[in-house]
Order: sequence, then C-alpha cells, then structure tokens
Amino acid sequence: MLLRSLTLNNFGVYQGLQTVRFSTEQERPITLIGGRNGTGKTSILDSIPLCLYGKRARRILNGSSYPEYLNSMLHHGERAASIALEFDRIEQGQVVRYVVERTWNRTTRGRSTDHLSVSTNEQARPDLVAVWPEFVEGVMPLAVSYLTIFDGEKIESLADPTSSAETLRTSLYGLLGLDLVDRLRSDLLDYRRRTAKAQGPRLAPQLADELARAEEQLAQANQESRSASQALADAESARTDLETQLQNATDKLAIAGGDLLARRDPLRRGLAEANAIATTVERELIQLAAGDLPLTLVPTLLKQVASAGEQNEASHLALQIRTAMAVRDDRVLESLETALGFGEQESQRAREVLRTDLESLERPVKPTFSPTLECADAARNLLNLRSVELRSSAARLTKQLEDLDAEIEDLGGLLAAVPEPNSVVPSVRQVATAEAELRAAKKAVERAQAELVKTERRVDQAQKECDVITHEMLDAGISEKNAARVSREVVAANEVLAGFAKYILHKHLGKITDEIDAALATLLRKQLLVSGVEIDHDDLTVTLRNTQRELVHTQGLSAGENQMIATAVLWGLSRSTGMDLPTIIDTPVGRLDRSHRTNLIRHYFPKASRQVVLLSTDQEIIGDHLDLLRPHIGIEQCLVFNETDASTTVTMGYFDE
Repeated sequence: MLLRSLTLNNFGVYQGLQTVRFSTEQERPITLIGGRNGTGKTSILDSIPLCLYGKRARRILNGSSYPEYLNSMLHHGERAASIALEFDRIEQGQVVRYVVERTWNRTTRGRSTDHLSVSTNEQARPDLVAVWPEFVEGVMPLAVSYLTIFDGEKIESLADPTSSAETLRTSLYGLLGLDLVDRLRSDLLDYRRRTAKAQGPRLAPQLADELARAEEQLAQANQESRSASQALADAESARTDLETQLQNATDKLAIAGGDLLARRDPLRRGLAEANAIATTVERELIQLAAGDLPLTLVPTLLKQVASAGEQNEASHLALQIRTAMAVRDDRVLESLETALGFGEQESQRAREVLRTDLESLERPVKPTFSPTLECADAARNLLNLRSVELRSSAARLTKQLEDLDAEIEDLGGLLAAVPEPNSVVPSVRQVATAEAELRAAKKAVERAQAELVKTERRVDQAQKECDVITHEMLDAGISEKNAARVSREVVAANEVLAGFAKYILHKHLGKITDEIDAALATLLRKQLLVSGVEIDHDDLTVTLRNTQRELVHTQGLSAGENQMIATAVLWGLSRSTGMDLPTIIDTPVGRLDRSHRTNLIRHYFPKASRQVVLLSTDQEIIGDHLDLLRPHIGIEQCLVFNETDASTTVTMGYFDE
C-alpha cells in the first residue's frame, strides 16, 4: 500500500478542499508535515482510519457514537464533509490506483450519516463497496493499523508499566487475529447463558432469579466500565487541551520576553565575562602593536635595513683585511731590507708593488646608513619566521576580538530586550496556572485509568458469576437434555479456542520478539544496558534483559529510554506483519530529549517503512534534527491556521522555510 494523497473537505479545521500529498520516492520516503498545536495534525491522523474503516475505527471516537463523531467533525457552519484517500496497490504484478471516499451530511436532527464510494483506475467499484469491511482487511487490517498509525500517547501507553501489558495484548491479539477468537468465545458464552435463561425459569426458578440478578450486576458493571472508559477519554482529552493551552501560554510568554527574563542573570554574567575576555585580548593586541608588529607592514624597509647591515659588516671586514694586509706588507718590506739588504731603490719598487696589489683589492660599497648589529639582526629575524608568527597571532587575536564583539552585541541586544518583570507577570501566571492544571489533569488521567482497571475487574468478576450460575443451571441435570448438550459443547469449544489462542501466541511470539530485539538494537544503542526483550506467553508482560540475560528494571531507565523501548516494540510488531504499509506518526518526538530524538531521526524514521508520514510541531523536528532528516524527505508541507476564519490551509514547504 502506497499512499498518494489525502483530500479533506470541510473536515475539522479544514474548510473547503485541502489536499495532503505523500512522497512515493523510495530513496526519500518521508513526508514531513509541520503544524503548530491546534492546526489539524490529529485530524489528518484520524482521517485515514475514518476513511478506511468508518464506524469500526472506534479508537478515534473517544466514547462518542459514530453519528455524533461525524457531526462533530463537520467544519463550523458547513452541512457536508468528505475524506478521499488515494493509494496504490500491486495486484497480479500491476499497479492499481484506488480512491476511497467517505462523505456525510448533517441531518435535520443534527445526526450525520455517511456514504462510501470506491474506484480503481478511475472506474467506480460498487462491488467493492458492498464487501468493503472484508476487503479492506486485506489492504490494511484494522488491528494492524494501530501499529502503523499512532501518536505520542500510544508510545507513552506502551512505555507506562501500568498499561503496557494491556496495550501490548490488544496489539498482539489484533496482529494475530486473536481478537476474533476472543469475540467468538464471548459470543459462545452469551449463547450459553441465553440457553440457560430460556430453560431456567421453568425448571430452576431460584437459579434463574440468581442469574437475572447476576446479569443485572454484569450490566451495571459494564455500564460503570463504559462510564469509566468515557471518563478516561474525557480526562485524556482535557489533558490534551491543557497541553495545547500550556504550549500557547509558553509561546505567549516567549513572545513577551519571559524566557529572556528568566535568563537575565546568566546573560549578565555572560556579558561581563565576554567584556573581560575582550579587554584581555585588546591588551594583547596593544602589546603586539607596541612591539615589532608594525614593522611587518614595511617588509621593503626591513630588507633595506638587513641589506645595509650586511653591507656594513662587509665594509668593516674589508677594512680589517686591508689593515691587516698593510701591516703584513710593512713586515715584508722590513724583512726584505734586513735579510736581503734591499737598498732604497729596491725597497721603493717593492713598496710600489705591494701598494698596487693592495689597491687592486675590491673596495666594499659604503652603505647609505649604518644600522647597528642588533638592528640588522632584528630586521633579518622579522623577515623570516618572526614576521609569520606575529601576523598569525595578530590575526588570531583580531578574529577572537571580532567574535567577542559580536557576542557582546548579541548579549547586549538580548539584555536590552529583557522586559520589566511586571510586564510579563500575567504571562508567567498563565504558564504557572497551565502547568498546575496540566499536572492535575495528568493525575486525573491516572485516576481514571485506575478506575477503569477496577471496573474491568468488576466486569470480569460479574461475568464469572454469570458463568458459574449458567454452569449450574445447564450441567447439574436441571435443564433439558438439549440445553445440557449445548452447555457441554460451548465449554468444550471455549477450551479449544483458548488452546488455539495459546498455540498461536507460542508459535509467533518468537519471531515477534526477534523483530523487537532487532528494532531495540537499532534504536536504543546501549547494548550493555538492554540487549533484548522477553514476552510472557500468559500475561504478555515485557521483560528487558541485558547481554548477560540479567533482568533490567524499567524503573532504572529514563523516561526517554522507556519510550524508545516502546517505539521498538511498535516497530518490531509492525515489521512482523510482513505487510508493506505506511507508518504515520503524530507528534513523534515531542516527549523525548535531544539524544533520543537524534536516535529516532537517524535510525528509525528513514527505515520505519517504505513510506513514512511525520506530523511535527514547530518545537520538534527543527534545526540540526531537520538537517539530519532532510536527505530522506521527499515532500514537506505545512498546516497554516487562519485566525480570521478559524480554518487551516495545507501549503508546500515546512513552516517559514
């Protein structure tokens, strides 16, 4: 199944026709849809199961009846709405283009009724409409859709030890088709009880009365369970609303500068530190400027000084040589006169020869100026490595000072934008109030969950009481022979069905566990901490093990790690279906810290399935995380809410980009 487009018409916050397009590129499988809270991300998530399954999509009803839900999803003031899902399937080696459209109208009594139409390759298919509930199970089974279309709350429920077993049981039973077995067992017990009721009043009035009272208690327990389920849905809805309110209040506080006010002292410390460092750097630059650094700007003069120094040294050396040779010549003449008895005439000729020889020596060029030896050495040093070192130090310090100046300017601007405390007090109070209300709402959800568990236990207890009385009526020789036979066969059938369910679980849990382990190894990236999972065959509780197969307690893991494990469970379950289905996730990383977000973005989203749709707020997939994901994104879209007409428009591009 490859999604191509979703067209919403007057659905929820979407007024008129709005189309969401999905990437079909294999190398870029991700469709990223950005939307702030309240812009209709959940409506997109819910519209797909609504279009495919209609009233069977109980998960999205939140305790409402189907007509009430349809009526509530009509855009304000409109009388008709529709959802059209376009997708491709491979059938007998050929691509078949499906368009499934569900439309409904508001009736005069305010209750809505829907109409389904299906086409393949632009041809209407009323034959498929007639068998659609059965046919769609071959496209995307309803139970499997819970594994591929989900939001952050689904992950939280799997990460919560108090609800993970029941959530996993629901997912596993749906995945393996055992929910049908459960329904059949329940139907058989109902049939057995009806048989007993039909015979009881005539043959065992006392037991019939007991059964009637037990059924009243069962009905009351069921009603309490439904009320508790509705209360939980209401509490979760209230929590979601308060999360939105808190986000809005936080955004308002940020716009008013509340986050800057909270950072005022760190900003002041940062500014003081930056100024101190800048002063030190300036002092170092001044020292460089007061030293040899300016001379590096006049390399020609440095060369002249060095050359003059060399010439001066050569001139001094030549003078020393001439002086030494003159002394030597005088000694030679003295020796010639003494030893050889040169007369005046011979001595004069010899003196002329030596003088001519001395005069023939090259006279050094006299420099235009005579630098000192130290000055010439310094010039030569600057022309070599010293000049490079000075310029490098100056460049480094200048760049550091520029960065510090920019930082000082930024910090100064932020400090200048810090509002007066009194101006943000209302916004701060709104955030504090929203946080307090959200904490209370979360506790209310916990209480509602606990109450639902209690009512479900009472339902089980009342059901068992009815079964016991039914058994007494049918199997104690009181009822007619045919009814007793029905009772025995129902009991036998239930035992067979229970055994069959256990067999199916045992058969498939190994593969499912392997898939979860593989997903876990990819996502958690802490092999020494958690290396695998075990799923109990009876109560379906999940146990974590490390590489030494030792038990790892979830209480010792962070909330983020528990949610990563829950994501791995969902991923493993969906992979074990063997079906090539899209994965659609609302608010995928909103409750994760940065490192776990990075893991999901690197290792999960690009590989979750052949096609991935992510519905993200402006606080989730942004910045570096968006850059990491971009090579895998085929289409980016944004949900833009218009305050004037209270409606959302689907636009191309991601937020302000």
